[in-house]
Amino acid sequence: MFCFPWLSLALLLSPAVLPAQVPILRVPVRLVVAPTSVTDHSGNFINGLSAADFVLYDNDVPQQVHEDGDFLPISLAIAVQTNLKGQAVERVRELGPLLGALVVGVGGEAAIFSFDSKLQVRQDFTPDLGRLTRSLRRIDFSPGLSHVIDATLDAMRLLDQRPEGRRHILLLVSSPHDEPRDPPGQKTLHDALADAAVSNTLIYWLNVAHGADAEDPVPALTRYSGGQLYAMQNRSALERAITQIGEEIHGQYLLSYTPAHTNETGFHRIRVVSKRSGVEVRSRPGYWPATPE
Repeated sequence: MFCFPWLSLALLLSPAVLPAQVPILRVPVRLVVAPTSVTDHSGNFINGLSAADFVLYDNDVPQQVHEDGDFLPISLAIAVQTNLKGQAVERVRELGPLLGALVVGVGGEAAIFSFDSKLQVRQDFTPDLGRLTRSLRRIDFSPGLSHVIDATLDAMRLLDQRPEGRRHILLLVSSPHDEPRDPPGQKTLHDALADAAVSNTLIYWLNVAHGADAEDPVPALTRYSGGQLYAMQNRSALERAITQIGEEIHGQYLLSYTPAHTNETGFHRIRVVSKRSGVEVRSRPGYWPATPE
């Protein structure tokens, strides 16, 4: 986990993702960390690169970038919404055996949580795949409230309690937001985005539906943490999603830098370019700096 004491990072909430009246969110940081994935045009992840293979631009100014090449074991939190039904429940039952080395990996651990109006621990952090599988199969599903932002905050706080030197991954298994929604206002979404940045948590979403409402907060959580969303309508889609998540988190490059022009105001856009041709690069979108108080 990274410690971020004196510079401020703010996440710009894009109007294409969130409602318009969203205030700027600022998060205290020391380094800007940009988890970066590199794929070929077929979507295959490319490994074996180093910091020298990248140019990172902060507001179009190239930065001195470091890449953490050491293997960091993974702490994975899986949070499952309990008002799922039908085939979505079947997909949850099938999830356990797929985790294995693809997501958790050597030295890794995972925990199973369920959530409705609050988060409940079904299985604490363990490397035991059998326990994880049994816990997923024992989750009870029923209609009721579902507060995905509160669940995200609680899961990240539990991730923050894990030993230092581990990567934090949160996998949300849920449907798009429907009525009843989380309490009015955007404060809880801001808190979740702030916690994700401070704890360097990557958030992935397994969406059991075919799409998401424009006002749904989960796409913003995935985008601004550096994660992605995947559909899981059937067994094949679930297997494909877990495989891709596993390949990405094990193949990501953790690029970090201290901005060389911290006096600039306004949104700082991050753009990462690979010196290798014929590849696609994905990283987090940027941040807002602020004067330390």
